[in-house]
Amino acid sequence: MRRTVTRRYPAGPQRLLRSLNGRAVLEAIDEAGPITTTDLARRFPLSRPTVAAAVGLLLERGVITEVGPVTGRKGPAPAQYRVNADCAFAIGVDVGHRKIRAAVADVTGRVRARSEAEQLGHRGGDALVGQVLRMCVDLARRVDRPLEDITQVVMGLPAAVGPDGRSLSYAAGLPDAGRGLGEALGRVVPVPLVLENDVNLAALAERTHGRGTEVDDFVLVSLGVGLGLGLVVDGRVRRGATGVAGEAGYLPSDRMIAPVGQRRDLVQDHLGARYISAQAHSLGLPGDGSPRTVFELARAGDPGALGVVDDTARSVAYVVACVVPLIDPALIVLGGAIGANGDLLLEPVARHLADFSTFRPPVVVSDLGPDAVLTGATTMSAELARESAFAAATTPDAPAEPPLSLT
Repeated sequence: MRRTVTRRYPAGPQRLLRSLNGRAVLEAIDEAGPITTTDLARRFPLSRPTVAAAVGLLLERGVITEVGPVTGRKGPAPAQYRVNADCAFAIGVDVGHRKIRAAVADVTGRVRARSEAEQLGHRGGDALVGQVLRMCVDLARRVDRPLEDITQVVMGLPAAVGPDGRSLSYAAGLPDAGRGLGEALGRVVPVPLVLENDVNLAALAERTHGRGTEVDDFVLVSLGVGLGLGLVVDGRVRRGATGVAGEAGYLPSDRMIAPVGQRRDLVQDHLGARYISAQAHSLGLPGDGSPRTVFELARAGDPGALGVVDDTARSVAYVVACVVPLIDPALIVLGGAIGANGDLLLEPVARHLADFSTFRPPVVVSDLGPDAVLTGATTMSAELARESAFAAATTPDAPAEPPLSLT
């Protein structure tokens, strides 16, 4: 009896199979390279000629390169292959409140050049956009590329980024509170551009390079000019429906009970660089009143400065106590210019947390330093560039069009 061919699993064209094999071979080279064709063939249920054909196509498309023969083996020395690091480049940018840091990385994620400058946002949005563009152009030039040949740019901003990827909110540190800035950046950057909240990028950096590499659920408490949380749940940064997840500075403060009809103070009214400076001046502390000076005075034992530090720790503990019961993180990571002072903050944060909550996950300090946001931006950008380059190199060739009939 002749069986009817089912269409549940239709056969695919040969070019699609070549594409799938090519991507599998490319991923193996990326993971294990330098590697020979023979060693590649041992990793797949594919014939050596099939693997060799895939390698040939990847060479032709420039996504891998030959790096010389294997030495120390009997017989002819086979060639080895690895990913061509120069097949794609990515730029990461950290637009901070005071500085802009940027870096260009190759497709393997290795940073090839860096740049840093004072942020010019005080001159207006156009000045900031122009400054960012010039830095990107310069970084591209330093890897011998025009900016148009860069595969991806990812930019971190002290703002919530809306679902459209361009609208910015809660951006008090940017010109005109960020109005129109995202759209302007999208117009002038001539390559794919992702805008992302800076604390989310710092959390990504913790996930890939920092204290969060061993856990899937943690919270980054980033405290500097302001307060922001990076929420990592099931290994992914959570942004929320409108991009404002983690804007913990807008939590109602526990410092006051407002009369009916009057809004409470917010957490951000009692936390961050401006609040610390105001406290330092009101106490008559010596120096310029900056958080750096206050924390140095605290290390020297100044009672007033130690009181400001304890006040800061109390607010941090309150925020942690509000968040922990909601997502049950395995870890709390303190980061940002102020949060990084773990020698002074860890003990009082733990002490106040014990007063606020029965939930007390471990609290640690980030070791990524001021490059946390830039590391996250560059990591994301390089990953997107890698995917773009690998997909382009293994995309099936379009089928040839049949010739026009003259009859």
